Amino acid sequence: MQLTGLDLLFWAAGLGAHLILLSVLLIRRRFKVFPIFTAFIIANVGRTVALYFVRLLGTRAGYFYTFWSLGILDTVLQLAVVYEMYSLTFRPLGVWARDLRGTFIWLVTVSIAVAAGLTWLAAPHARLWMQVVIIKGSFFSSACMSELFVGMMVLAVKAGLPWKTHVARISQGLGVYSIIDVLIEAGHSYLGLERDSPAYTALSHFRMTAYLLCVAFWIVMLWRNAPDSRRLPENMRGQLTQLQNMVNSDLEKIRARQK
Repeated sequence: MQLTGLDLLFWAAGLGAHLILLSVLLIRRRFKVFPIFTAFIIANVGRTVALYFVRLLGTRAGYFYTFWSLGILDTVLQLAVVYEMYSLTFRPLGVWARDLRGTFIWLVTVSIAVAAGLTWLAAPHARLWMQVVIIKGSFFSSACMSELFVGMMVLAVKAGLPWKTHVARISQGLGVYSIIDVLIEAGHSYLGLERDSPAYTALSHFRMTAYLLCVAFWIVMLWRNAPDSRRLPENMRGQLTQLQNMVNSDLEKIRARQK
């Protein structure tokens, strides 16, 4: 199968960008904080290399099945990254806050329901049933991902959490890309999956460009140190210390009465 110069450029740029990001994760020791995100990037490196050689040396059918099989793995890892971002944001000490845990479960349920409804309403232009399944599956995963990241941003803003941390930067990048991906998958649903059509090629190149910008954003942000946590004002720290002493005193009284 013949590759155009632009296809080769995107492939090389994608591989190079992922290798640079992986180097940043290793050199700056970010992989210890984001093991699932690191696994996601490693999988993307392997996916890029595998698809290049399958498309260059294999058959059209072989590339088709390899592409979509690895696409399923990519979706699973993206969902795992979503959970990692939520976990690091809303349970930094390893325990979910009771109200946030309920909100998270509700958000996941609503996101799946809305994505499923939108997918059911979609009517892809495709000749084969397999193409319909692929289009709808891609649209469902993109819609679900975008809803989860938007929901995370809303929850973080309501909780007053900082949005310049590394967790926030990874979430922002994936969130913006997921929203763009929904629009692209909507275009595929309307136009179909004819790989030789100019519309399909344009959408694919636009997706690659958006993702490369996302990876470039991660490279810059994860290389930089996260901003220091804001210190509490001295008067507030004094009030919290007084409150803690009062609570400890009350606990001692309760324990003495129980003996």
